[in-house]
Amino acid sequence: MKKKGVLLFLLLGLTSTNIFLFAQHDDKRKAEFEQFKEKRVEFITKAVGFTTDEANAFWPLYNEWQDKKFDLNRQMRKTISEFTKSEKAGKTYTESEYKDMVSLITQYKINDANLDEEYITKFSKIIPYKKIFLYQQAELQFQRQMLNQRGGNDSEGQKKR
Repeated sequence: MKKKGVLLFLLLGLTSTNIFLFAQHDDKRKAEFEQFKEKRVEFITKAVGFTTDEANAFWPLYNEWQDKKFDLNRQMRKTISEFTKSEKAGKTYTESEYKDMVSLITQYKINDANLDEEYITKFSKIIPYKKIFLYQQAELQFQRQMLNQRGGNDSEGQKKR
């Protein structure tokens, strides 16, 4: 009986340790993502030249838009993942089923573009199109900068040696 108690205690201890480590990792990822979002806001606000009023109106709308885009992309990734998992597990699909999947992916992309169009219209009610254009350019520049940093590239996109 004593051995069972010790074994149970060790098992609970290991489980608790794993949960604690995963929680720490998750907290670290959340903190890094929040830091990333703050850098993006700072970079884009400066690049576009938002006034305080414009920034206060733009960023909540932008966050709403990004949440919707994230949900849409998550749905698409889930659909594709389920399809490819079943295919790897041995399911064979007909040409018609592949066509349906390709059409579904295309529809997700159309929905994403429609979402962009919807929010560009909303942005145009709070900032001029010039700043929308500047935002789009700044977003691309920020993405390139982040990719370069993650890949060990310098500011000109050249690999560090």
